[in-house]
Amino acid sequence: MGIEKAKRNPPVPAGAPLRESEIERSAEILKALANAARLRLVNILVGGERSVTELCRLSGMKQSLVSQQLKNLRLNEIVACRKELSSVYYRLKDPHVVTMLNCLKQCGRDRV
Repeated sequence: MGIEKAKRNPPVPAGAPLRESEIERSAEILKALANAARLRLVNILVGGERSVTELCRLSGMKQSLVSQQLKNLRLNEIVACRKELSSVYYRLKDPHVVTMLNCLKQCGRDRV
């Protein structure tokens, strides 16, 4: 089955355009990150796992807003969470998000 899958989805060289099947998923990820509050939370999580309380303190946002934005990020599989007693901890689910943030930083460098 692995060989069949490889035949259907051959590796794409770096710098190659997105496959048609990747366009919708990529748009969903970009939409999820195209919000300053969510981007701020993702940026904080680059430093490692944080509790909701820590995310509120570090972002300056209220708990209700943080929870709402984390739900969106979780549904888009950008973050993952774990519960420990009465606290919920979040972390980046995909390390490629950090690469994407670095690309965004480079894209905006000339405009700052």
